[in-house]
Amino acid sequence: MRKSRVILYIILLLVFSFGAYAAFMYVYTEWKFLPVELLQEPNPAAPHAEWKAPGTLLYLHQVNTPRRAARKETAYDGYEIDLQTDDNGSLWVAHDPEEMAQEIKLADIFAALKNPGQKAYWLDLKNQLTPEQLEQILLTAKAFHIPQENLLLETVPGETAALINKKGLNLLLQVPESFDKDFSDPQNRKEINQNALQEWQKYQPAAVSASFGKYPYLRAYFPKMPKAIYYSSTKRPSLKKPFMVRHMKEDPSVKIFLLDEYTW
Repeated sequence: MRKSRVILYIILLLVFSFGAYAAFMYVYTEWKFLPVELLQEPNPAAPHAEWKAPGTLLYLHQVNTPRRAARKETAYDGYEIDLQTDDNGSLWVAHDPEEMAQEIKLADIFAALKNPGQKAYWLDLKNQLTPEQLEQILLTAKAFHIPQENLLLETVPGETAALINKKGLNLLLQVPESFDKDFSDPQNRKEINQNALQEWQKYQPAAVSASFGKYPYLRAYFPKMPKAIYYSSTKRPSLKKPFMVRHMKEDPSVKIFLLDEYTW
């Protein structure tokens, strides 16, 4: 009898602990999605190009090795891949310059997949590209039967963004780092929004890319602007992720929600 009671107490403790954890994560996530204090009216008419990429929402962060690409193929329909250029103009899959020593090419990632043409790719361009380097990316994708509309190229405003736009490719334009730093100053907020609108008017991105910390401000001031949001601060399993995904699915302007997790 004592043994059965101990087992029952353990089960109840586990159930209570899980319930408390779930409740905490739910409240925490709801707090994360609270609206910001509006300092000026939202602008529903932010300029952007037509969204041509597949309609999948969840992408996996930093798929920079063939092993990670192969292990997660059935779990995600979209991958984020970092691309660096070296002094010789060669393209390597790497988040930091030091990782270029691994000599992983974009073709190595595609080759690790059974069906590379069925997946979408967020290519984070860490450097400015030449027309020849951009063409190399397109030819590599073509060799693996990946449609151009499945490629989304992320970069900052500049020559590469203009080049991507000129070729009619999907441009993910990074928002300025200071986008969420208005310090509750209406004039500062006005200038931030005006500068963003000018950039979007110039480059006509398919979507703007931003960290989750900037998402509440994008949602508040530009509710209809297509958004590619990355949240990569939690690799471990967490109930916070499905709660966040639920919120993102409720916002039709969020085209991509980028998550991170372990590669087991």
